[in-house]
Amino acid sequence: MKASRRDVLRFGALIASPAILKLTGAGALSSPAAAAEPGRLRIAWWGGTDRARRTQAAIDAFKLGRSGLEIAPETVGWDAYWTKLATQVAGGNAPDIIQMDYRYLPEYARRGALRALDDLVPSVIDPSDYVPSVLEAGKIDGKLYGIPMGMNSDVLLYDKTMLEKLGLAAPNPEMSWAEFATLGENITKKANRRGYFGSADPSVMEPELEYWVLTRGRTLYDKDGRLGFTRDDAESWLALCAEMRGRGAIVPADLAATDKITIDSDLLTTGRAAITFTNSNQIVGYQAVSKSKVGMAFHPKGQKPGEYLKPSMMLCVSATAADPKTAAALIDFMVLKPEGAKLLGVERGVSPSEKIRALLAPELDEGGQMQVEHLSQLSKRGPAPLPPAPPKGAAEVTALIRQAAEKVGFKQLTPQQAAEQLVSEAERILSKA
Repeated sequence: MKASRRDVLRFGALIASPAILKLTGAGALSSPAAAAEPGRLRIAWWGGTDRARRTQAAIDAFKLGRSGLEIAPETVGWDAYWTKLATQVAGGNAPDIIQMDYRYLPEYARRGALRALDDLVPSVIDPSDYVPSVLEAGKIDGKLYGIPMGMNSDVLLYDKTMLEKLGLAAPNPEMSWAEFATLGENITKKANRRGYFGSADPSVMEPELEYWVLTRGRTLYDKDGRLGFTRDDAESWLALCAEMRGRGAIVPADLAATDKITIDSDLLTTGRAAITFTNSNQIVGYQAVSKSKVGMAFHPKGQKPGEYLKPSMMLCVSATAADPKTAAALIDFMVLKPEGAKLLGVERGVSPSEKIRALLAPELDEGGQMQVEHLSQLSKRGPAPLPPAPPKGAAEVTALIRQAAEKVGFKQLTPQQAAEQLVSEAERILSKA
């Protein structure tokens, strides 16, 4: 959204960058038939080992009874995924089925990299009982390009076993940022373990800046593709995280830099922090690799709602797919057919389909139940509206956000200097996009 962590909203993506796509001229696709082979599908996704296992099981089940059909999986971590996909699209060698993030859907759709699915709905894919707002998120300029696999929200995950061992209360829905900082500081002090801290550093994570600006009544980007937050928003966020870092509540910059945006390298997983920031669906992957019990909590409370219901990720068909109908049938099987949906579970989020939610409810493990309960509580609390999708150039801004955080973390710039640099450079990038 931690590749797998930031499904829909994480930093470092290099989505079809203009520098790469210019190789084909104005973002057009070159040699569309290069990767298209009848009887053979390629499906690409980002994520961890648990996601790979579940996805492969669904692929194998779909192939039963389809003699001669070959399906080749391609899976890597979040950062590597977007770099690889951008290069593949530029070279006309895109996978037939592409796992897509909500924020990058407009970029790929408008560059002609994806095939509209309207002619295959409902004959091949029938999402008629989806949560309407979630299905709408798969549409660009009135056409349906992405089938959401689930819905989730930004959350805190924490080492429940550790907090209980230390005698500290878990984060609660009414916790302020000041109380969160105190909790992180207490975890660090009570654990008294070299290289272990209360929390990961949220300032290097673009979705956490988004959460911060939403609580201040703004968005990362406005509907016209301009920057939606101010220098004051960025400075206050960087200053807050600098204060927490100084108190030992969050990890120092050198440790934050070791997070390679995968569940396996996350600081909660590697035993460097008791709290991390990710998406609600990722609890499945985290619990799968953790010896401790993992808990889920809301962010520290702001003036306005900052968490929102979002499509966790989508499945799209490439514009170069040799057999779009079979590709769409695989999507339908994985997302909307009982057998496929059971194999995937809620690792990619809670299904937007009412019938699939009802099907899976009795079989959910503790992590799945936590997801459903969290989203239910969020709905009752009153979530923030779904923000506008990021515009062209957003990937470069995402990189700037992490750079600004790292420069403050390593004390190369003050929060004010980093904020000014971030906003001015982001505005320049967006004006040229």
